[in-house]
Amino acid sequence: MNTLRQFQIVAAAAEAATFSAAAAKLGITQPALSEAIRRLERELGVTLFERTTRSLRITDEGRRIAGIARDVMQDVERAMQRIAENALKGRVAIAALPSIACSALPAALAEFSRTYPDVVVSLHDVQHERAMTMLQDGEVDIAVTLKPAPSSDLSFEGVTFDTAHLVCRRDHPLARRRKVGWRDLAGHAFIGLTRISSVRRLTDAAFMHDDIVLTPRYDVEQVPSAVALVEAGLGVTALPSLTFAMFKGRSLVVRPLGDPVMRRHVGFVTRTSRTLPPFASALKQTIQVHLKKAVREA
Repeated sequence: MNTLRQFQIVAAAAEAATFSAAAAKLGITQPALSEAIRRLERELGVTLFERTTRSLRITDEGRRIAGIARDVMQDVERAMQRIAENALKGRVAIAALPSIACSALPAALAEFSRTYPDVVVSLHDVQHERAMTMLQDGEVDIAVTLKPAPSSDLSFEGVTFDTAHLVCRRDHPLARRRKVGWRDLAGHAFIGLTRISSVRRLTDAAFMHDDIVLTPRYDVEQVPSAVALVEAGLGVTALPSLTFAMFKGRSLVVRPLGDPVMRRHVGFVTRTSRTLPPFASALKQTIQVHLKKAVREA
């Protein structure tokens, strides 16, 4: 059976003065090259080279086969180049938590687009449950969100954790403390996120852990709405550190919440049955770098 390697050997031998020179160019031994040519001659039933103790001469049939070999190798090289170019083009859809879309993705997508200008990235900033639905329905390729419940259909790659913090006005009594516990929030008006939010599940788990009964004064769906109510002096709230990018420049104070420390595990969720495009690994790596940076700088 003729192989690309045999074609490569014939083309190199046709251009070289000796088999030894051709073998050196290909990085193989001279006996290995000679054997490959003899095998091809047997398969084709023709003599490609006339050999004597002093010289090597390519036959007319050998010259024709060598020309075909060169054409084949050039076609393969062009095909490989087209494959490599196509690996830098395409589309990918991402669903991400709004906090991640604000904190890490702007810089990550800007960096990625400079390296892969022909890749179109669609971004959907949605809540966790919606991200999971979009992923399972095939609307997106990657979800950058919280660790989901175990499933044979999904794969999770953890990247980092963000922790819950108190958010309050500078003139609030709790702002004077360097450390604040969840129990310290009792007795203060609390701005909560609605139950569709992953933040609400975080705060509910903390209050349940300490057996704290706290009814939010307001329940809102969006982090900016909760922040606006805090800024107006209507209460305090608790938010994960990745959400801080959503209210930069506000005259608010954030303090780590402890007893217990509550964290969200954030990373990439993909479907096990779906093969991602070649550039997806580079995209995930870029997002990972900026996601970790966003948590460090929060």
